This record gives sequence, structure tokens and C-alpha cells, in this order.
Amino acid sequence: MTTAAQKRAQPRGIRNHNPGNIELGTDKWQGLAVEQTDGRFAQFKDPTWGIRALAILLINYQDKHKIRTIKGIINRWAPSVENNTQAYIDFVSDSSGFTQAEKLDMHNYDHLRPILEAIIRHENGRGPKANENTWYDDATIKTGLQRAGVVKAHAMEAGVPVTKETIGASATATLGAAQVADVAPQVIAAMESSQDHLASGSIVRLVIGVATIGLAVFIAYSQVKKHQAGVVA
Repeated sequence: MTTAAQKRAQPRGIRNHNPGNIELGTDKWQGLAVEQTDGRFAQFKDPTWGIRALAILLINYQDKHKIRTIKGIINRWAPSVENNTQAYIDFVSDSSGFTQAEKLDMHNYDHLRPILEAIIRHENGRGPKANENTWYDDATIKTGLQRAGVVKAHAMEAGVPVTKETIGASATATLGAAQVADVAPQVIAAMESSQDHLASGSIVRLVIGVATIGLAVFIAYSQVKKHQAGVVA
């Protein structure tokens, strides 16, 4: 457990569970702490919500502003009026393994995660862990990205059984990242109610399970069209 003294010694972004140092503004981010005592930067309930917010911003850079390169991302993320932007670009490029001008896809887990972890490392300095971001374990990063609607794709092989997990991942993948947070509760409930159907081995019961989940996705999607007109928080 982190003591009060250890927490005070942590970088601001880590203390705030906001490793991207996102400023507190008009965006009503999911997972914000009830009390906002920092004065400038948003404070989240736990790191997964701060990681989610960072991921959503990077996704919106691509979807709303057509920014697809490290150079473009960091020029917007850390403008030169208060940052050594080129040094930041160099760091993210070196850490992620992508060139500064390489066209990336922030909906792709294997593109988004290295960029996100490099930003966390640069924003907060070196932490205690021996991994890419040096602050958070693998499960924390994955949960934050999952909450942003980005999960790692797994190669499908012949004979792989259909499960509620594989169908759920396929269903949520049909939605934009910005909509996943609202859709998830309905889809999860449908998957849970269909678990027996999906595990039965019966073609008829399998079709019923798939149809249930598909209907849940359709209904949930109709509830989140409001997000399509602007930036999602």
C-alpha cells in the first residue's frame, strides 16, 4: 500500500490518476473523482479512468482532427509554447518504435498502446516498474484501453469455439470507440443472459445466443448516436 508520504513524492499525474496530465475543463470525463482539488488538472477515481481519457483523446485526434502521426499527435498534445515539443516527439518515436511521420491507427491496440505508454513515461518521468510506461502494470493499461473501446485482436484459427467473449468482442468492435462505454452495460448483460446458449454446443441455442447479443448491440447503439456530433468524454 502506498503511504501518504510516498504519494506526495509521486509525480502530479500519478497522484491524480491522470497520467496524461489532461487539464480539467468542460469535458465531463467518465471516472472523474468527486472532489477536484488540483486546480488545473483533472483527477480520476483510479488510473484506469485516466488511461481511458488519454486513449479517448488520442482516438479523437484521429477521428475528429485527422491526426495520424506521432509528430502531429505531440504537436497538438504538447505545443511548443510550454514544451520542448521536438524532444517529446523524439522520445515517443524512440519509445514506441514508430517513425515520426508514420501513419498510425489509434483504433488499433498495437498502435495506440505504445504511443499511450510513451506519453505516460514522458509526462511522469521514470517510475518503479520495469516495463514501457514504468508506472502501471499490464492489467491496468489493458483495462484503461478496454474502457476506451480498444482491445488487442487475436488471430482466429479453424476450430476455435464460439464463446460469449469472442462474440462480445466482435459485437463491440462494430461500434466506434466513443460509443463503447455506453454500449458495454447492455452488451455485457446480454452476454451473461446468453452464456448457457453459447456454451451448449447446440446450433439452435447458439443462434439464439448470438441473436440476443446482436439485438442488445442494436438497441444500445441507438442510445449513443448523440456522441457522433462531437468529442466524447
